Amino acid sequence: MLPFDLGVTWDKKTTIEILILLAKEGAHLDDLKLSLSWLASKLNISRQTAARRLLELDDQGLIKRALMARGQSVRITAAGLAALHLMHRELEAIFRLKPRSFKLTGRVISGVGEGSYYMRQRGYREQFKRELGFNPYPGTFDIKLDKASLELKAVLTQLPGKQVESFKTNERTFGQVKFFPAKLRNKKAALILPFRSHYADIVELIAPKKLRESLKLKDGDVVQVEVMA
Repeated sequence: MLPFDLGVTWDKKTTIEILILLAKEGAHLDDLKLSLSWLASKLNISRQTAARRLLELDDQGLIKRALMARGQSVRITAAGLAALHLMHRELEAIFRLKPRSFKLTGRVISGVGEGSYYMRQRGYREQFKRELGFNPYPGTFDIKLDKASLELKAVLTQLPGKQVESFKTNERTFGQVKFFPAKLRNKKAALILPFRSHYADIVELIAPKKLRESLKLKDGDVVQVEVMA
């Protein structure tokens, strides 16, 4: 299956996604022996639906099937490979330009002090200094995102980004944090995405200096942060 959840049930997923699944099992190189039970479990669908999916792909000329005593063999045809190559080329065109940037918009809010606590930890500060090239101010700048930016944040959570590793102190264990280089009104910063976060509509920035003071911002001000991914 794909390495992330598209939020769609398999019976509604596209032909390309099913071809990708078969290709990952080697059906683009040789005959792939499979049973309907195996395929149904992989796709999280019924055996009947799995059989119908294979028949549809066969009818479209994207795979070639051969029935066997136990199950069947499937191989992706030249047409199926062409469809996969076309998708690959289109995706390459989309993601060729580097860096990609996302612009998230929201309003400045006050945090509850958690950011200051975490950013005072030596384990985080040393790693961020090494990765970002600056010693972060011991606190975070919090933004409550607008509706459109929530979708962009969801995209960022799926991208690999960079990360600082977990570490232990005498009191507790601190988890990994993913981050992306960012800018707020031309000020160097980084957007951090803790792997465990309770606030889906809020993002946090770290920067060399306290952004509220250096940019003269207050709660309620609308800001736009540019994130490089």
